[in-house]
Amino acid sequence: MSESRLKTFIGITSAAAISMLGVGIVASGLPARVITLSGGDASLVGLLASSFALPYIFLQVPFGNLSDRYGFKPFLLFGYFLSAVSGIIFYFANSSMPIFIGRAVQGAGEIPVWATAPAIISIAYPNNKGKMIGIYTAAVYIMLSVGPLLVPSMPDIFGERGGFLFFSSLCFLAFLIVFFTQKNRRPEPGSKKDSLEIKKAFELLSDVPVRIVLLGIFLYGCGQGLLFSIAPGWLVTARQYGGMDIGILFSAYYLFIAGAQFFYGPLSDRFGREIFMILGLICSALSWALFPYTGKLFATLLLGISAGSLGGFFVSSMAFLNEKAPDSLKGTISGSYYLFWGMGYFLGPIMWGVFGSMVGMQKSFFAFSAFLIMAAATICIIWRKGSGVRPV
Repeated sequence: MSESRLKTFIGITSAAAISMLGVGIVASGLPARVITLSGGDASLVGLLASSFALPYIFLQVPFGNLSDRYGFKPFLLFGYFLSAVSGIIFYFANSSMPIFIGRAVQGAGEIPVWATAPAIISIAYPNNKGKMIGIYTAAVYIMLSVGPLLVPSMPDIFGERGGFLFFSSLCFLAFLIVFFTQKNRRPEPGSKKDSLEIKKAFELLSDVPVRIVLLGIFLYGCGQGLLFSIAPGWLVTARQYGGMDIGILFSAYYLFIAGAQFFYGPLSDRFGREIFMILGLICSALSWALFPYTGKLFATLLLGISAGSLGGFFVSSMAFLNEKAPDSLKGTISGSYYLFWGMGYFLGPIMWGVFGSMVGMQKSFFAFSAFLIMAAATICIIWRKGSGVRPV
């Protein structure tokens, strides 16, 4: 059993890490490319995050519930197939609209990578799920951090848009790894098959502490949407960041996220989930409030800290929610997590982008910081009252 679960873990981790190398290349180049194709209009950059998040809103819980019923492997394979297709769409795009369509396809493809894998890991490692989820996501973000550093060499190796085809080839390789290393886990014969209803997820998440955590997850999605669209767009137009600067910024994001998740996971296993969810939200809030008023180096550092802090919140809150569900509904619970994350990732860039155009982006970033502080304070109050769920 130990050897089998190790093979499962290594297989899904290596496949995700390989595909995310390509995602790092693609994601760091898309904001500047959209600005170029739209004639210098930076306001459209936020749609990169919103179009990516749409599939998370509509497909996460259905995908999760279907994977509980029919097994995880087919959905992992389908996800990597869609990711490969998105790279081909990016390659042939000559305007901003196909890029937004490609981002939506890519978002649908990444659903199993981000939601199904933690469910598989939680089942395989019930007593140290936080640690193993942390290792998985740390490996993913380490490879994401390498991708942007390769962007300058892509035109010389593959041509002007060849990095998109390189991304597709990596996703196809990940498809093969999953195909040959994963067994399809199905419900036991005679076990109850839960109905395909989104309300099933909400029935699992009915207590007040979990609903407060869902608010934090929504803000986590908002934060990631801002980090990967609005913030770099603002830095390009207001601070004259170049392509290499944005690549370094994205690498900082991924490195800080990898480091935070590597440490937050096992620590939350030992000391409880709530304290690290609170810590992640507070550290991110402070970074958002300060970065607009600093120079290039410190702005990059602070945004990296914000990304890492949200990454720490992720691994703690994902383990928190997975403790709420039986094995037969791990996919559903992970899907519900990314439903709320997707709503935040979709709405956050739109809301704060509009607000920023009205009052200024610096004030918009400060307002987002205040929301993170309020969410952290609410989780802290609930936790201190003794209502929080302790680790199993």
